[in-house]
Amino acid sequence: MIERFACAMLAALLCVAAAAADNKKATAKHKPAPQPVELTGTVSRVIDGDTLWLKTAADTEPKVIRIDGIDAPESCQPGGADATAALNELVLNRSVTVKVSAHDDYGRTVGKVFDGTVDVGDRMVRDGRAWSSRYKYDRGPYMAEERMAQALKRGLHADGGAIEPREFRKRNGACK
Repeated sequence: MIERFACAMLAALLCVAAAAADNKKATAKHKPAPQPVELTGTVSRVIDGDTLWLKTAADTEPKVIRIDGIDAPESCQPGGADATAALNELVLNRSVTVKVSAHDDYGRTVGKVFDGTVDVGDRMVRDGRAWSSRYKYDRGPYMAEERMAQALKRGLHADGGAIEPREFRKRNGACK
């Protein structure tokens, strides 16, 4: 009986030691999450209503930035020239901060763009110059601002019948 008790105690101690070793390994493997990347620079060019060039002090060539969370009209689409002009007015030759979230299939840096505390994407949607980005059932980060712009008939929504860029591209193809 004493032997059985001793075996049980030994087994229990081995389990505790194994669990402690596994916990130590898990803690050693855990690395802190990477810090979010922020770029600060001057906007040297606006390509269209949701894309710009950012010249940072660290880079010799400007970075192409796609504003995260918005979809502005294509340059050849009705409202495209107005969206480009609105973004020009907001950011051209100004110092902005980009909170990078990804890189897209075209090699562009994707991120939220801020002029001080002003979220440029929010402002574009709020003024009716862009839509909140959509993907399947996700209505995008600026849906409330888009609905307000529609209700107030701002920008793209003034005349009604504005076509989202994704639908425009399906019907007409890409701008040339």
